[in-house]
Amino acid sequence: MFETEAELATLQKLLDESFGRAGERLFAIWDASNRLTADQLSGFQGVRLVAVATVNSDGEPRVAPRSAAFLHGKFYLAANTASVMVKRLSNKPLLAVTYFENHLMIIAHGKATPFRRGSPGFKALRPEWEKAFRGGRDALEGIDILIGVDAANMLAYANHPGSYPDAWEARRSSARREQNVTV
Repeated sequence: MFETEAELATLQKLLDESFGRAGERLFAIWDASNRLTADQLSGFQGVRLVAVATVNSDGEPRVAPRSAAFLHGKFYLAANTASVMVKRLSNKPLLAVTYFENHLMIIAHGKATPFRRGSPGFKALRPEWEKAFRGGRDALEGIDILIGVDAANMLAYANHPGSYPDAWEARRSSARREQNVTV
């Protein structure tokens, strides 16, 4: 868990306000009983693949996969300043991030905050990213910018929210066992 009590309180407020603004279509799929809390989201650890939406210079939507970690109650994306996504975000720093698997969904809409390699923010995030990556020295190889997602809206739902965060730990344990299997 990377979140402080204050960060969890801020995240819970964001989740509650976002749920209050959610539209009717969402309620056709999920309801209050499917919501994840900030405490449950704090179990969302490790580096995961998410879909990141930006817009090009003509305002056309573009979505691409990106590695992300959930640290301090927000998503952080790993990137390179030469990437198309970073160039788009430098022109219009608004984005959407979606993580989904089976019957679980986490959506965040907000503003991108860049942390370039060498900056105090990057230096502070680096050890946490490496820990989340469960890697070592090469966890940020080729990465020269981390992008924080300052969400104005965040929704988190699961068909069985009571199984979280334990479900994430079970998946991590299973993945570690699979990595240790030799052929």
